[in-house]
Amino acid sequence: MPTAKKRKTKNRDNIGKGLLRSLPYILLICASLFVIYRIVVLVSFKVDCSHVPQEMLSNDNGVISDIFIFESAGKISNIEILIYSNDKQNMLKLAIPTGIYVSEEGVDEFPLSSLESVGEFLSYGSGKEYTVQYMSDLLGIKFDSYVWLEDSNESIDEFRKDLSVWSILFDFEYSEELQGHIYSNLPIINLITQINYISSVMGEYEYEELDISLCCLKEVVISGEDKRQDFDKSAFDSEFGKYMDDLVSRDVEKERVNIEVYNASDVSGLASKYARKIRHTGCRILRFDNAPNMYESTVIFIPELLGYEHSLGLVRDVMGEDVELRYERPQFITTGDIVVVLGKDLSE
Repeated sequence: MPTAKKRKTKNRDNIGKGLLRSLPYILLICASLFVIYRIVVLVSFKVDCSHVPQEMLSNDNGVISDIFIFESAGKISNIEILIYSNDKQNMLKLAIPTGIYVSEEGVDEFPLSSLESVGEFLSYGSGKEYTVQYMSDLLGIKFDSYVWLEDSNESIDEFRKDLSVWSILFDFEYSEELQGHIYSNLPIINLITQINYISSVMGEYEYEELDISLCCLKEVVISGEDKRQDFDKSAFDSEFGKYMDDLVSRDVEKERVNIEVYNASDVSGLASKYARKIRHTGCRILRFDNAPNMYESTVIFIPELLGYEHSLGLVRDVMGEDVELRYERPQFITTGDIVVVLGKDLSE
């Protein structure tokens, strides 16, 4: 009898040891199933990327500009922009108050919070495209990507937490909160990668913030004691220019390009508009003016390509890859390293 008890005890010990040896494998299988489940949830998560055409966005990888728009109760509640240079390891955040107005001659005045509604009024279904294009023209910046979050009063910092690795794995409500409310040119995997990359470099890069409300607004008296805050474009350009040296790539910096922009179309103000956008890439504008003759289509003239390849890339990114390129000077007198002549095609 004692022998049988010993055997029974020994069998129990063996079973216990077997379970202990198997435990790591069981945990590994459970963890793998959990990860597979979360990947399935992630892959099934859809981001609507149909609202802003890709040609409206930048393809340049030197200085990245991402716009984040948060909408609540049918109004734009927050606009923030991140601009960063991997070359210089610098990052700039622009904080844009949405209660400010933009006054332009011949244009109805409205606050930035109503941009989407204005776009929808002008053309149904184009509110988001109108907003992104409007902000691009207002700031003179071509965005690489956009993120639009509906039903949200968040900021970039809060949104980064929503798409952190921890939230993706362990926050079971995050996909329900974002599903059907997020719009971007980036699919969900690319968006998560981008957001987590930004989070990782924020602690490494030199980080600065430009608050528009502190430097680039002017008070306008409506009537009596009624006042409002208007965006001051010239003040913004002056302030923004102070940060460009820390953002422009070293390759463009070395080229020290001089660019001239001429309006050869039937639309006034185009030379100033495009010269401003090119200047905000970090290139130097030598002159902008009206051309002596009309051009049917836009042309970029570059007499000597050698030594200006990177700067030319920035100009083509602003103007579009389909713009004609000629390795010569225009028929009128110019001295710039690159000359942009804006044609009638831009008015179409």
